[in-house]
Amino acid sequence: MQKRTERMIGLHDIYKILDEQEMKVKCEKVPLHKAAGRLINKTVYSTLDSPPFDKSAMDGWAVPTGDEKGPWKVMETVAAGDVSNRPALKVGECAAIMTGAKIPEGCGKVIRIEYTRREDDTVYLETDEPLENIILQGENLKNGDAVLSPRRLSPGDIGILASLGMAEVEVALPPRIGIITTGSEIKEPGEPLGDGEIYNSNGPQLMAQTASVNCPVHYYGITVDDRKSLYEIIRKGVEENDILLLSGGVSMGEFDFIPETLEKLGVRKFFHKAAIKPGRPIWFGRNDSCFVFGLPGNPVSTYVLFEVFVKHLIYRYCGLDYKPDVLRGVLGKGIRRRTFERTEFLPVCFKDEKVYPVSYHGSSHLNAMGEADGLIIVDQGIEIVDEGAVVNVRLL
Repeated sequence: MQKRTERMIGLHDIYKILDEQEMKVKCEKVPLHKAAGRLINKTVYSTLDSPPFDKSAMDGWAVPTGDEKGPWKVMETVAAGDVSNRPALKVGECAAIMTGAKIPEGCGKVIRIEYTRREDDTVYLETDEPLENIILQGENLKNGDAVLSPRRLSPGDIGILASLGMAEVEVALPPRIGIITTGSEIKEPGEPLGDGEIYNSNGPQLMAQTASVNCPVHYYGITVDDRKSLYEIIRKGVEENDILLLSGGVSMGEFDFIPETLEKLGVRKFFHKAAIKPGRPIWFGRNDSCFVFGLPGNPVSTYVLFEVFVKHLIYRYCGLDYKPDVLRGVLGKGIRRRTFERTEFLPVCFKDEKVYPVSYHGSSHLNAMGEADGLIIVDQGIEIVDEGAVVNVRLL
């Protein structure tokens, strides 16, 4: 009996399904030195002014307000971290001040050292100072201002939080991700290959992609195409993880047992087969505690589907909307597609200030991704993209 052909779901419908999933977002506090790469799902507000006092932007001479021509007698030296305890400076007096030091009372300008000449304890102006060279209290940030919007924390963000005196930050608790590679023909890197066998690139690749978004990962290894073996390992993966990634065994072949195995385990299917390229056989479903992606065995498909769908769900799990980095560019060489009934993700690279398609032979051509800077999306129904067209490149 011939199997019923399942309708392919479109790109926007996939995102709609992913966005409609109910999530139990949890958070934890972590020290700053462990927070880089983690996701914050709430706006962070400042609890102080930055800077917390008027401070010098230069090494120079702090002079009284209105007394900008001198000469001045040097009354004290104020280093960064010091606070002047003497009375306000009078006309004809100044303080040697270092970058970052608190401005003495009554001073309205810092004159740079290189604009002056010092003889003993007297400073003479040689060139007019056009700038005030004072960073006012709260000039950079005021108490209560929004500091960071929900995002993936960068090293620069860590510096910002540290500058506000924060020793720790609340971040989203990431999903536990399980990875299972299927296929009797698959061998782990380092093992000898027999006739008809290939190396497992999907497992290490998915682990690396998972690590890039700071999710804990459990790799279950390779499972042969056997119903009983698949059932036991997938049952364990569903029970132990928040998101389970399966590579291989989701198409229509004689040994593609994953869809029926997931059905037996009570994982509700939301879609199977998508009008996208690469990755048409993608399977997605869930039970009460675990989301499951069945990804095709071809490595480019697995790579791309993680980037465009799995990562989207990971961010949703953490309470954020995923916004990939995108650059616009001019296509340096036209694209003609042989088939165009699906939305296609095509690898491209930047060269000579233009965007060029990478030489790409299909979803098994993994090393093409090594040449790619990003992906462009060519919508369903579009056969030709002309040279000179402006395209959006989703960076990898």
